Amino acid sequence: MVVTLDDDDTFVPPRPPRPKAPWVVAGVLVLAGAVWGGVEAYQAWQHNKVECAPGILKKGVREECIGVTDGSFAFDPSLTEVMDKIEAENERVEKSGKKYVSIAYVEPLTTVKGEEEAKYGLRGELIGAYLAQRELNDPDLGAGRGDLPQIRLLVGNLGLRSEQWRTLTDDLVALSKDDNRLVAVAGFGQSRGGTRDAVDALRDAGIPMMGATVTADGLSDAARPGFFRTSAPNRDQARAAVNYLRKRQEADPGFKVAVIRDRNEDDIYNTSMSTAFASAAAERGLKTEGTPLEFLSGVDGVSNAFSSVADKVCDLRPDAVFFAGRGVNVRNFIYSMSAPDRRCPVTLVTGDDAVGTYYGSLESEAKREKFRTEWTDSRVTVLYTSLGHPALAGQVYAAPNNPLPDFLSLYRTEFGGASDTTMQVLQDGQIILGHDALWTLGVAVRNAAGPDGKGQVNTGATLQMLLQLSGREAVSGLSGPISFASDGNPDGKPMALVRMEPSGVYTFREVLKP
Repeated sequence: MVVTLDDDDTFVPPRPPRPKAPWVVAGVLVLAGAVWGGVEAYQAWQHNKVECAPGILKKGVREECIGVTDGSFAFDPSLTEVMDKIEAENERVEKSGKKYVSIAYVEPLTTVKGEEEAKYGLRGELIGAYLAQRELNDPDLGAGRGDLPQIRLLVGNLGLRSEQWRTLTDDLVALSKDDNRLVAVAGFGQSRGGTRDAVDALRDAGIPMMGATVTADGLSDAARPGFFRTSAPNRDQARAAVNYLRKRQEADPGFKVAVIRDRNEDDIYNTSMSTAFASAAAERGLKTEGTPLEFLSGVDGVSNAFSSVADKVCDLRPDAVFFAGRGVNVRNFIYSMSAPDRRCPVTLVTGDDAVGTYYGSLESEAKREKFRTEWTDSRVTVLYTSLGHPALAGQVYAAPNNPLPDFLSLYRTEFGGASDTTMQVLQDGQIILGHDALWTLGVAVRNAAGPDGKGQVNTGATLQMLLQLSGREAVSGLSGPISFASDGNPDGKPMALVRMEPSGVYTFREVLKP
């Protein structure tokens, strides 16, 4: 086409086309990224909304079921029987028309392969808590603490190694402010960083707590009341162990004591046990040989480290070693000591986590038999400071005041078994400690309610009554009298020195005091 211009027309050359494509592409990419990010965020939000049961959500990379249940969700098949009983009792409480409050029992209910014995221990704690609930709610059982308000028992999962503590504590705080009437929390499992964080969060929210098997020293604080426990802390266990070893040294000046300790500072059980033992040994004149032999749990090469530790023990030839570490690492030591070129006799003295020595050994009977053989070959004798052996009650109470016989009768009614088998079930202390934690909170609740059971019971009133449980107000627990010092730790509570046998039997040796 030919364009004709008049003289008055001015030629204006056309502008070159704007480079639209890069801007369009960039815009599309930004939009796509936003959409993709939104999709990922939505999917993550949806993932965190996936329910295992009403109010219990899948959390974390392991997709653990985290939350609080009234017993209607079992968390693990091994807990079904006891959770069914808890659910039934809670339904009875709610339908009774009587005033009630809720207490939550929380534990790291998620386990991994090789922790069948850990599952058994968790089941034991919940059995003990349930039986305490029954005693508190039914005056015909002879507990003598009335029946108002009734106790509704909730169960919560902190996640593997208590890693999901934040989600669970948020749920618990919410339950303390609504119609669930949550007034206290018990349990808490092992002494790990997540446990400490959970305790701090609940303390800040004003919710009183009662530890059952958790023993690390740093959890209690006289300046910030709120955390109590029925079990002797590491400080007291270490002092009791020092007392026992010091008596052996006094009887035989040549009695040699060495120390093995875990350097994993994220595990507050190990670090506080090591620190407490060193302090008590210096204070009470216990002589130890050289510097502590060390290993580091939680990283690769633990078995190799114990091979070296075992060599050093056989070179040093102590009569006893104090082991500041967990039971699972006691097993590492036993395996290393069973090598044919070692097998030097030694007595290992350790704290309450010794029950973990059996963890991972019952995946099959063949593996269990192998462990029995290796333990016998190792010539290692394991003694530990038990927090709740059934023989302890008979040693610290006069026969008419011993609460254990009535408890055994209730246990057999609810879970079956003859008298001797029941005693065997109680030997690892998990049932006893679970019972005492809930029982003690229940006593505080009843004291807050007053003689007629009509007093206002909330978190503050429960905390006030826990602070009163000392001296003449001591609670008669299955693990011994429970009386609290100002920091919330049991005051001078006795322990049992127990020998662990390769066969899985826990043999009572003597009463220990801090």
